[in-house]
Amino acid sequence: MWSGMPRISTRLSALRSTPFTTHRAPTLPLLRSNTAFPTPLTRSTSVSRALHTTRPSYAKYERFDQRPSFGGSPGPSGGGPTLWEYVKRRMGGDRAVWVYGIGIGGGGIYYVTHLERVPETGRLRFMDVDEAQERELGRQTQLQTLSEYDRAVLPPNHPISKRVRKVATRIIESSGLGGVKSSGEMGAIEGTVPTWGGGVDMKDIFMGGGEGGKEAREGKDTEWEVYVIDDKKTKNAFVLPGGKIFVFTGILPVSANDDGLATVLGHEIAHQVARHPAERMSSMKVLFALGFLLETLGLDVGVSRLLLTFMLQLPNSRKNESEADFIGLRLMSRACFDPTESSKMWQRMSASEGGKGLSVDFLSTHPANAKRIKQLENWMPEAQQIRAASPCGITSDNFNGFLDAVNPHGGSYGSRLW
Repeated sequence: MWSGMPRISTRLSALRSTPFTTHRAPTLPLLRSNTAFPTPLTRSTSVSRALHTTRPSYAKYERFDQRPSFGGSPGPSGGGPTLWEYVKRRMGGDRAVWVYGIGIGGGGIYYVTHLERVPETGRLRFMDVDEAQERELGRQTQLQTLSEYDRAVLPPNHPISKRVRKVATRIIESSGLGGVKSSGEMGAIEGTVPTWGGGVDMKDIFMGGGEGGKEAREGKDTEWEVYVIDDKKTKNAFVLPGGKIFVFTGILPVSANDDGLATVLGHEIAHQVARHPAERMSSMKVLFALGFLLETLGLDVGVSRLLLTFMLQLPNSRKNESEADFIGLRLMSRACFDPTESSKMWQRMSASEGGKGLSVDFLSTHPANAKRIKQLENWMPEAQQIRAASPCGITSDNFNGFLDAVNPHGGSYGSRLW
């Protein structure tokens, strides 16, 4: 997901944390008191007898960490449950402890048997969402997004749409990731027709006017679709499962040229290639189970969510973003785009934010811009090798040499397209 502006709300934001507004009062240990009460007077009690009372004492609150550990000695109050007894009481007795134990053991086995490695990087992760579920959620969110933006979606044969689709097609086809639907094939989606704006003839859209040729390739399951949303204030782009790419026009000035746009699209396509949306949906189940366990043990619901957010959710999100940067850089290089433009694009992104971006990423779902730039520069030698080894590498280098010859004052023609 691009970090220039907040991303639109979708059903696939599976790990979006809710505000920590629900607070449960901490369960206090059973209070003990040794207060003695005076014996009631009876008729046999002498009236002349002096009144005697015991010295009053008050129950004290004992912190949980003052409790003894397993098999420990009694606490400062003169006795009390051990930690094991406290856990049993919290869970509801011995039988409940057995039930929880079996559940935790079964959950651990389920987790281990659903571990897999990301093919592109070898990173180990938990994944239990199949591709059919992933595609269905992507389709629903696609329709929701098109309905939300309606007339802001540019027609498929709009010059900007065609330009963005051309860059995406080059990245996708050079890596054998499938085909991209042409403008004629983009007219209708499952019977839902967007209301295209801009006064474009609907006949041109459905008949494929302005762009000929079929871009879908045989033998590929994924047919990618590219949508451009005319929103100049939003510097964002995202991809949905099933190959649905959405690009906001606000990101185009930051991209500046085809190589910069390839950085954006390569990053978004990488999210789909690595199945990051499905990974987020899978990890949501793990977070829910851990949160339930912590709350059962007596940890405040707000504290448990806070711990899981900062210890698991945010670090995993940043890891996905860095992984998409790495894979995206390789994808754009294989398509013979200039990989050095990736770090320049992020420098422009930082400048467009006016230096307001966080210098640290501890509180963010995305790595800090400075960190991303440094990582991209570290990966640059490998990206250059991939570009040079691609079939289009020699042709691209010769063309750039031609541009340098006809433009000796520096810079390349069309360096800024948007």
